[in-house]
Parts: sequence; C-alpha cells; structure tokens
Amino acid sequence: MVANVSLTHHIKALPPAIRVMEEMGFSPGQCLEGTGIDEQDLLSPDPHTEFSLEQEFRFHRNLLQLTGDPLLGLSMGRAYRLENYGLFGYAFLSAPTLRHALTIVSNYGPLSFTLFSINFQVRGRIGVLQFSREVDIPADLLTYYVDRDLVATLYGGASALPELLMPQSVTLMHGDENGRRIYEEVFNCPVEFNTRRSELRFDTLILDSPMPMRDAQTSGLLQQQCELLLARMSQGSGFVDRVRQLIIARPGYFPDIDYVAEKLHMTSRTLRRKLSAEGSSYQQLLAELRYQLAREYLETSSLPLEEISVLLGYSTPGNFSHAFKRWHGSSPRQYRQGYR
Repeated sequence: MVANVSLTHHIKALPPAIRVMEEMGFSPGQCLEGTGIDEQDLLSPDPHTEFSLEQEFRFHRNLLQLTGDPLLGLSMGRAYRLENYGLFGYAFLSAPTLRHALTIVSNYGPLSFTLFSINFQVRGRIGVLQFSREVDIPADLLTYYVDRDLVATLYGGASALPELLMPQSVTLMHGDENGRRIYEEVFNCPVEFNTRRSELRFDTLILDSPMPMRDAQTSGLLQQQCELLLARMSQGSGFVDRVRQLIIARPGYFPDIDYVAEKLHMTSRTLRRKLSAEGSSYQQLLAELRYQLAREYLETSSLPLEEISVLLGYSTPGNFSHAFKRWHGSSPRQYRQGYR
C-alpha cells in the first residue's frame, strides 16, 4: 500500500536537473513555472523552503513538456552524482566495500532524493538492488522517476567505484516495449518491463571489491549523521526530536544535559520537565540513540569494537559491552556473529 506524504528534502534534487535543462536551452524560470518555487530559493546551501510532492510533480512535468522527450529520465539520471547527496553520498564513497556501500543505499535511500523504497539483498550468486513504490507516483511520471533513479544508481558514482557497475539484468515497473533497444543500450543487459518492482541485478563477485576511497571509520561517522538526517525527515519538529538532533549532532561526541539545555536556551531542569511531559528523559534518549547506532555499526561495518565504543562516546570497550548487554541481552561480539 502506498500513500502520499509531505516531503521537504527533495527540493535539493532540483538544481542538477535544472543544469541539464539549461544545457538544452531552457531557463530555470521555465522549469520552475507553476511550482511556487523561486530560483533564489535554490541558491541557499541548506534550503528550508517547504516543498510538497505536488510541487515536485509539477516541476518534473514541466521538464517533460519542455523537452517532449518521454525517455528524459534516462538522460536526466546521469546528472545526479554522489556528491549531490551530501552526507549520504560521502558515506557511500567511504564504505569499505561495494557490499557495504549498497547496504548504505538500502539503509538511507530517502536521502538520495528517491521516492522509492530501496532494498539491497543477495539471492544466491546475484546481488539485487530493488526499488519498490513508497508513495503514489502519477502514471505520467512513473517512467521518468524509474529511469532517472536506476540510471543515477548505475552512473552517479562511476568515477569513484572499483569498477563500473554492470548489471546482469534489469527489471522496470513500467512498460515501454517500443523502446527496448534504447533501454538495453543504456543498461547494457537484458531488460524486462511491467514488473512489480524495479531491480538492478549484479553478480555477487563484484560485491566485495574494495572501494577506492574506503575509510571505515569515516563511513561510520557519516552514517551516524545520516541517522540524524533521517530523524529530521521522519520525526518532524517535535521537542523530543530537537533534543535527539542535538545529542547526535557531533559524530563521536554525546553531550551532557547541560550542553543540550544551553543550546535550547533553557535550564536543564526545564529540559527534564519538558521531556518528562512527553514521556521521555534525557538518559532514555541517549541510551536509545546509542543502542540504535551500535546495532548499525555492528550490522553494517567491520569496525573493531574499540572504535565503535569511541564513536558511541564510551571511555572503554568494556563500558560499551556492559551497556550493550543491558540493552540486548548479549555482548556486541555475539550480536555481530549472530547477525552475520
């Protein structure tokens, strides 16, 4: 079941598309017509303009109407580089292996501007990056969104990957049998149309290829920041969420309640009272965030326990192990072994 939701982060996906359209001879004003978005709104490094799905749909309809190209998504996808995605892109680039990088895509897909739910899985000797419907995408835009996102996935980080991603096969959740030749040239493999989900399928032999810019510790820190961004997107602007954001704002550093209270321009006593009124407490939030991040590190990284304990703000690995046993009932080492 899919539903329309209000999203504000996708406004950052507009500038790359506008640059492509400018190269084709179209102005930003033409691209933004009827969206309620001004070109100046896009110049800020961190735009805060509210941007609804309807505005996003109007923008992409403009592009299709201006170009008259029903397969525009195939060329538009190449405009999106990993650098366009901020922390998410750099977390991907610094992952130890391609397998870890694709897991990051699966975990933090909403940070990549996509409207699809992304899931990475391994089926025998095939690795599959699967795109499923997350929201109601109008029929006249489905082909565009599917094509754009799959092409962006394949080519967005081509220069920084151990080797060019070459899928063995591709499935598309839209129909365009008449363009089969074009699609097979773009993806360089057999393509199946009108499937329930879109999939990029790879030989698992490439999954453990080391990434050229790999740095496991940096990737772990960036993933922690990705958690913060997802929290902002999913939790809205509630008071508890503001406290969460401040707790996790600096990778590897977990502040005390006095620091957070000062940032919120209140006393620590007032902060405790407000959290209590919402059924929470500072120590509870701190523990929840540490536990969430601990599982993430143990499941998706090969970071030593000593490094994970530092990332979570513990003075010694022993303190981290004791805390994790309280949360989960087993040691971090046992949890990692059981997960794998």
